[in-house]
Amino acid sequence: MKTFPISILVLFYSFCIALMPVRGGELTLTETDDTIRIAQRGKPVLEYIKKARPVPEGVEEHFSRSGYIHPVYTPTGQELTGDYPADHAHQHALFFAWTKTGYDGRKVDFWNQAKDVGRIEFREVVDLKREQEQVTFSVRHAFKVKEKPGETWVDVLDEVWTVTVHQTPDDYFLFDVVSIQQCVADKPLSLAKYHYGGMAIRGNYQWLKEKGDHSINPGEVQYLTSDGKDRWEGNHTRPNWVAFSGKIDGQNVSAAVFCSPKNFRAPQHVRIHPNKPYFCFAPMVEGPFKIVPGEKYVSRYRYLVTSKAANSKLINEHWQRYTKDGE
Repeated sequence: MKTFPISILVLFYSFCIALMPVRGGELTLTETDDTIRIAQRGKPVLEYIKKARPVPEGVEEHFSRSGYIHPVYTPTGQELTGDYPADHAHQHALFFAWTKTGYDGRKVDFWNQAKDVGRIEFREVVDLKREQEQVTFSVRHAFKVKEKPGETWVDVLDEVWTVTVHQTPDDYFLFDVVSIQQCVADKPLSLAKYHYGGMAIRGNYQWLKEKGDHSINPGEVQYLTSDGKDRWEGNHTRPNWVAFSGKIDGQNVSAAVFCSPKNFRAPQHVRIHPNKPYFCFAPMVEGPFKIVPGEKYVSRYRYLVTSKAANSKLINEHWQRYTKDGE
């Protein structure tokens, strides 16, 4: 009988565990070296990026990133989100990034990667969990800064995402993202008053419009806020939720994002771009603030994804459940 060193056996065991699916009811979570994937009844729900994927041809390497979710799928299988879009390669599907910030006298931008002065990356999987009707994973990210080319990157923020996917009927998907950020340096990260930055979602490339085009043709992306406003009237308002909908490959789809009443400055201002298929919750629109050592900055959002046009009655029903659950 052939024997193996304990170290090899431990590595083999760890490898097998990583590939074993975590099940919660009819949900399955599968971790690989590169991703965490969640499916419901065999249909993909979302995929989290642990290892940065190769940048598309013609895109510079500094746009590479890990630590975000793509794709987010619809119940009928369309990819709701877009990654490395041709117009803004730094927008990565469902992602969180601060824009106009400062640390120790330095100007830092984690959103606009072309500046190459701030980076966000996946560090480790913290936890995988299953319950009867949901599966959850927690992952750690690092927000890093440097002052000039050639300087060593330094961690400023430690962020833990906890993503929970709920078991649902066949006609919609439902999941939560909770971000907890802590300053791990000895000085605070300062956020200036600015018109965008925060938790964002970038839609499918099929929804991109030409600059200045405010027309809405059948199937093109439309926006709706909890206050009944569209993408132009709703920009920099403070709704409880924002939804976008349109057609992808001829199929109606929609997604609504709920901003928890527990969030800092809730209901937070929202940045809805006039032409590009993205929006973000941006608390710095109201004014500057700081993430200081020793305190946690917590953000909570829920995502409702359907293969139908946005329905305000249905969305409001889910909003009431969300707030009743105390999320």
